[in-house]
Amino acid sequence: MKPAIADPFPRRIEVRRSRRRSVELTLEAGRLVARVPLRASDRQVESMLARLREKLWLRIQSESVYTDEALTELAQTVASSELRDMDLPPFSVRFSRRQNKRWGSCTVDGNSGTIRISAHLIGHPRWVIAQVLLHEMVHLRVGGHGAQFQALMRRSPDHERGQGYLEALETVERVGPQVAALFPFGEDDV
Repeated sequence: MKPAIADPFPRRIEVRRSRRRSVELTLEAGRLVARVPLRASDRQVESMLARLREKLWLRIQSESVYTDEALTELAQTVASSELRDMDLPPFSVRFSRRQNKRWGSCTVDGNSGTIRISAHLIGHPRWVIAQVLLHEMVHLRVGGHGAQFQALMRRSPDHERGQGYLEALETVERVGPQVAALFPFGEDDV
């Protein structure tokens, strides 16, 4: 099955060549890293990476939200289960590839709203994306992060778990490259 969007991975893949026979794709400090055979041609590497990306894409499809349509469905589920007593205005929701510093954003224009969720969350668990959606949907009615906002967020059973997940993810993305620079090592050192 081909991906529904042109490039499902907002991060590029770092290619590392080493003395090995197979290809391995891992997530290191928020980056996708491919270890490929030293003698493989660029064409072979591209072919191998295409196959790995396809496998990863199929897995993501089963575990996460990956299209605007699926994101809209999840938003409707969250609204009906978590905010059923809140009179939300009509709103649209979509992934944004331009959001690199926030997990989500919400704008209200008159009687409707627009929610954008960072495409960097594609591939993360549905419940994490649901928490970001919930956060932004609450903003459709409550500005700021005051007591009323916090009370509405705490009604969700996954609130603290989601907040912790995102804080850990931010730390890994912020600190990961610094730690890697402090402790450089090659495959032979592992």
